[in-house]
Amino acid sequence: MRKCLNSNEKGLTLVEVLAALVILGILFVGIMTIFPQMTLFNEKTEAKLDTMNLARQEMAKISDTNLWIRKYDSSAGESPGYLKVEGPIIAPDLSIESVMDSLSYTVDLTDPVFPDYKRFYNIPTVGDYHYIADVYTVCEPFPPPPPPTSPPPATPPAIGSCEPQDLVKLHKVHLKVMMETKPGSGSYRMSSETFSYIPYKEIDTK
Repeated sequence: MRKCLNSNEKGLTLVEVLAALVILGILFVGIMTIFPQMTLFNEKTEAKLDTMNLARQEMAKISDTNLWIRKYDSSAGESPGYLKVEGPIIAPDLSIESVMDSLSYTVDLTDPVFPDYKRFYNIPTVGDYHYIADVYTVCEPFPPPPPPTSPPPATPPAIGSCEPQDLVKLHKVHLKVMMETKPGSGSYRMSSETFSYIPYKEIDTK
């Protein structure tokens, strides 16, 4: 008896093998280029989180209520006043510049004069970062003034939201954390920022 073997086995030709290797190589190279980008992204995210924490910690120091208290004695003829921007301090005066100086912040005299705020700089012991704090000189009332009544009162309130008789005045602070682009380069870019308020208070010690 004669057996007929019908062999229908198919294999890969050399061209097909080479084509598969080329495709796998392209995919492998594409995947490998993603890993350095992911590492760089993780490093940037970590640095961003670090500077956000630094900004919150530094803002907590700046807005400490114990720093921004002015005490006056009404029985001695003293009266509530405003938070001074700068200049010599005559008791019981208090100035933004003196408090920021106590927090190791300085003013760059070469800066232009900003009409709405005073800019302060602080370079901490860690050389990779430094802070820029813009303290707004115009205060905001706290609590906010009540809504207008109808009919209006016979004696209207004094014009201005921060009259001296208001015992609490808020001054907005814009804090920026600057990070060196390269260690030791001396060139900085903004890495994080936050906003808050200085709660300036006045206490009558009579």
